[in-house]
Amino acid sequence: MDQDSEWEDFPAYLKAALEGPVGLYGPRVSPKEQADANGPVAASPLYEPTDFLITSGMLIALPLLEEIGGWREEFSVDAVDVDFVLRAKSLGIPSFRVGAGMLWQQFGGRRKKGAFHIYDYAPERLYGIYRNHILTIRRYGSYADSLRKMFVRRWIFSRIPRILLGEKNRWAKWKAIARGIRDGLCAPTGRSQVALITWFGTPNYGTNLQAYALARALRREGVDPILLRRFEYPFTLKALRENLHRLLGIRRFWKYGPDPWPEKTAAIRAFVREQLPSRMIVGPLGLRSLSRKVHLFLCGSDQLWNVRDHFRPFEFLAYAPEGKKAAFATSTGNGSVPPELTARMRAYLSGFGPISLREKAGVQAVSALTGRNDISCVLDPTFLLTPQAWRAFAAGSRGSNLGSHAGSDATDQPYLFCYLLRPGHEERVIEIARQCGLERIVSLPAGENPHPAVGTVVPDAGPREFVALLAGAAWVVTDSFHGFALSANLSRNVCVLKRFSDVDPASQNERMYDLAERLGLEACLEEGTLPSIDWTAVQEHIKVLRAESEQILKETLR
Repeated sequence: MDQDSEWEDFPAYLKAALEGPVGLYGPRVSPKEQADANGPVAASPLYEPTDFLITSGMLIALPLLEEIGGWREEFSVDAVDVDFVLRAKSLGIPSFRVGAGMLWQQFGGRRKKGAFHIYDYAPERLYGIYRNHILTIRRYGSYADSLRKMFVRRWIFSRIPRILLGEKNRWAKWKAIARGIRDGLCAPTGRSQVALITWFGTPNYGTNLQAYALARALRREGVDPILLRRFEYPFTLKALRENLHRLLGIRRFWKYGPDPWPEKTAAIRAFVREQLPSRMIVGPLGLRSLSRKVHLFLCGSDQLWNVRDHFRPFEFLAYAPEGKKAAFATSTGNGSVPPELTARMRAYLSGFGPISLREKAGVQAVSALTGRNDISCVLDPTFLLTPQAWRAFAAGSRGSNLGSHAGSDATDQPYLFCYLLRPGHEERVIEIARQCGLERIVSLPAGENPHPAVGTVVPDAGPREFVALLAGAAWVVTDSFHGFALSANLSRNVCVLKRFSDVDPASQNERMYDLAERLGLEACLEEGTLPSIDWTAVQEHIKVLRAESEQILKETLR
């Protein structure tokens, strides 16, 4: 609270904020001299999304505060609240202006001067206003579009003429504004850029969610990720043509087709456009420009290094400059490398700096291949977000639509959530639902299993709806690695079915075994039983592993 703030009906504001969706909250604000104006204040929506909340009266849930971090103290006063809200926005956390209650606030020395109001801010205060707002606009890029428009409208075209025409000490104030603009444009923003190479954009929920989680974790560390779409390298004539076709959309980027669920595809594509903006490199000029801009090329998570399934120079950073290569939480699938590929893989890995993998078997394989003993084992990036952060993410889902598709009040009644990448488990799913005493089964199609034959299928769920359905389920049945990982992170009762035979050389079951062992969830993999899990103990263990993984990520980015 500010010393010059006065509340009207604070209890109504507090009650609305406590009952609303997950996010940051702030009150409606109006100049104090209007408190006694004639007539009531115009009504407004109870929860209005906004990019602008002032510090006075702002309410922040403690788990979100831990996720967002503290105030940017170097700003002292001006734009510290805008920076905080935009940082939350970059992490996927919304902000709302609450329509209940009102905060009457004094803004500077606001008074009427002729045909307009002036504010009489001191020169030092004006310097901070202009410097800090411009730095914030530069710091958050496209997330700050609304701030950019407001700043130009209010502080360039409106306030500067008022200062020059109506205030005293105009020359000192003009010099302060000029210095603020100069320093805002020239001072370091405190953020760097990283080229992120990971899987995203397919109809697989887990693939997109791990990319989102890692990108969000990077932003939390003050790093702006530039996601790279896969391009062909070396830049032969054929590769240049292929890259250009992908850029123009001539080559189909969607892996599976024909598409039996166009609504689902549209929802995932919309999420990718909004949350995972990417860049396509066509040839050497674009690569050279990117290399100058970023301080690191980072291999992210998922099975980038599963050479039994694919072997692409793109995913081993064959094009990145020496000294700018690193990997965090990537995976080899099952930890084995065919002998005929070891020399090639060793050559690609020779120029890497810090390397961490998601499974112990991968750490052992890459350590043996490279002769290094400094390779770390970390959690999948989805664990870098806390359960509270994932529930805030799911709060943006289309809950009412989910209920209409999955049966009336589907998200309010106990249900079993089924997400399987391999068909053939239908009888087992029905048996598990019977054992759990659940009559309702809600399923989502997968790219690998587009026609689930059990339960009611939700045809248009995007990544947020996937997390919402999983988080709200009484039980989860899945053979998906990220289905298992998110269930564990959200403390959902989960039965994990095998997608592969253990004797299959291309089996990816090792990922499941490794995760279950590290979290103490081996019981979730036992066929024919319903696991009884102490989720409090599991969450405490995840917190320790999350902190270790976050520290390794910090060290990787140095």
